[in-house]
Amino acid sequence: MSSTLSEHLSNPPDLDKTLANHLDIAIAIIIAIFALLNAPRAIARFANHSERFRGHALRYVSLRHRPPISTNADSIQLHSGPEKFAINFNTDDSSEGCSTTLKALPALPLQAIRNTARNSAFGGQQPVHMPMLSSLVHPVTGILSCHIHAEYTAGHILLMAAYAAMVFYCGFYRSNPFSQPTRVGWVVASQIPFVYIFASKNNILGALVGVGYEKLNCLHRFIGRLVVVGANVHAIGYVYKWSIAGKLSTELAQPFIRWGLVALVCFDLLGIGSTQFVRSKSYNFFIITHVLGSFVFLFAACYHRPACVPYVAAACVFYGLDHLIRIAKTRITTATLRPIPELGLTRVEIPSLNSGWRAGQHVRLRVLSTGMGFFGLTEVHPFTIANVERTEEGMVLMCKKAGRWTTKMYELSAAEKYGEWGGKVGKSVRVMVEGPYGGIGNTVMSSYSGALFVVGGSGITFALSAVQELVRSENDSSVRVIDIVWGIRSVTSLTPMVQLFASLVEQSTLARLRISVFYTRASMGSSHGMYLPPGVTLSPGRLDAAKFLDDVVTSTQNGGGATGVFVGVCGPPALAREVGGIVRTFDVLRRKMVGGIELHNE
Repeated sequence: MSSTLSEHLSNPPDLDKTLANHLDIAIAIIIAIFALLNAPRAIARFANHSERFRGHALRYVSLRHRPPISTNADSIQLHSGPEKFAINFNTDDSSEGCSTTLKALPALPLQAIRNTARNSAFGGQQPVHMPMLSSLVHPVTGILSCHIHAEYTAGHILLMAAYAAMVFYCGFYRSNPFSQPTRVGWVVASQIPFVYIFASKNNILGALVGVGYEKLNCLHRFIGRLVVVGANVHAIGYVYKWSIAGKLSTELAQPFIRWGLVALVCFDLLGIGSTQFVRSKSYNFFIITHVLGSFVFLFAACYHRPACVPYVAAACVFYGLDHLIRIAKTRITTATLRPIPELGLTRVEIPSLNSGWRAGQHVRLRVLSTGMGFFGLTEVHPFTIANVERTEEGMVLMCKKAGRWTTKMYELSAAEKYGEWGGKVGKSVRVMVEGPYGGIGNTVMSSYSGALFVVGGSGITFALSAVQELVRSENDSSVRVIDIVWGIRSVTSLTPMVQLFASLVEQSTLARLRISVFYTRASMGSSHGMYLPPGVTLSPGRLDAAKFLDDVVTSTQNGGGATGVFVGVCGPPALAREVGGIVRTFDVLRRKMVGGIELHNE
């Protein structure tokens, strides 16, 4: 009796609920701090009229007359001209490595660009620029942006460690999980809303802090693992306690305990199904367990303990709102699929959707065709939009052949139809498109003085949409220096892109645009007869991002730019880490002189 009384006094019944509520309040305060830090950039973005209604919903608008930006991939060669230089290939079976050589191609002169900009009769309104916090506290953010493991930076690790510390403190302060397992249950219940919020595609927290849902998904996985572990500790504590007291069978017979076991099974299924091994081996199993487990758990938690109802209600509000918005952002329409063998991808053209996205955003695509198979019909995959809005071909996606689903789509696109004159018109299919999502958040690329895009393989889609947007709006843009650095395996990957590159360079009249392509494997006679326009270069070997960043900063300084350099990277994780390290260690004085260097990892 005395031990029970002392236990009651050391751990009052309302302390469990109080600590759980204080934990949620502390998390809400931290989110509010990040939102306040992001507020100036959000205000600066929406101060630009062109940014207010873009990036929210896909739609079709009637096109006004605009300078055309060709994104047609049908024509893969350029004819010779007085300002075009042929590639001189010298391939030999006995040679090792890359043997292709290229005559020097002239870049567009920066001085001419400055004079043109100075004398332009179309002087538009310059966008409002607000630098990232990383530009103001560079030494600190430089350390936080260091990659520690895979996709996690030091900042991610620190944030998750602080989160775990708060959870562990509230879970174990003046509490023994084997004798007082109720505390852990309260803490687990308090985290239910956050698990669902960070899992939503239309993430209200992401909107507040200025990042897409895909950047916050690591927190969803982390909090989910904490909750799974906590739920098991909660259950094991009660099993231990009842076993010692000899009441295990009696307690397990109670209905609310059985509902608690149902909730525990749902959590464990979610935890096991979300492991990297299961996701890579069976993505459909991951989806099924996530949908069913997250839905059934909500009911089981309420029947287990009525105290869970407020937390479950909050999760249902965010979960339901997310799905309502997803329905509103979903379009069912017709798309044309075209194979691009040189790049090993499928080009998806959707003419009925030509507006509503920003550069770098992606959509979730479902192909409604029996040619995808039964499971293929149920799968949805994200793809970055590869072109600027308001063009005749509408939205363009470039889907790399990288798995079973994308391989089936490529094979489906290969079953092409031919028009009246024998020209290829592609394969028409019905598709479900949801989005747009992600992107560069509250960053306004046109407010920077210079831009560098370092991409690898199919990551060129991000650079294409971004540069097309800058070229389209250059009268209202501060950007005067643009470099694209593209790393590919084979020279043949460049072939279908030459026409688009030529169009971009030709139309970039106010900004100096250069496109540098690097390949690591030569193909025997694959590109004879192909010509490159001025401003486009092709070189063997790996790309040197440090050299190009130095050149962009120098050109921006010479042009009088002082609103910073935007660096976008999209490609393999190793490339992202390399570019991140280069930006982080760049000379501090030159960084300040140019207005800062800000990195976006797509």
